[in-house]
Amino acid sequence: MRLPLALGLALLCGAAQAQECGDQASQAAMNECAGQAYHKSDAALNAAYREIVARLADDAAGRGRLQAAQRAWLAFRDAECAFATAASADGSIHPYVQATCLEALTESRLQQLQAYLACEEGDPSCPVPPS
Repeated sequence: MRLPLALGLALLCGAAQAQECGDQASQAAMNECAGQAYHKSDAALNAAYREIVARLADDAAGRGRLQAAQRAWLAFRDAECAFATAASADGSIHPYVQATCLEALTESRLQQLQAYLACEEGDPSCPVPPS
């Protein structure tokens, strides 16, 4: 019963990546594939974050708000994936399920940061100045 639930969680957390990594020949390969996808998303997220920090170079208060938001988001992401993947915690599929959850939430946050980087000049709803 735990395995179908864990697979379902993996698909909910990262459907596209889960499908791609689900084609691997072994559980270890699936775990590694999902881990690599998460690390790729995390690297892209960090690059977008650094670009926003650079654009806020003259705005210490804005950088502080960004840092607080990112720390809160990281805590949420980690807690959410711990909750969402608890059913697989004792199984060999857990690294796969955990990585697909982390990757999906990281991709979502990356889209948010990229939207900030694409703001139009004079947009009062955007906290990041254009480049």
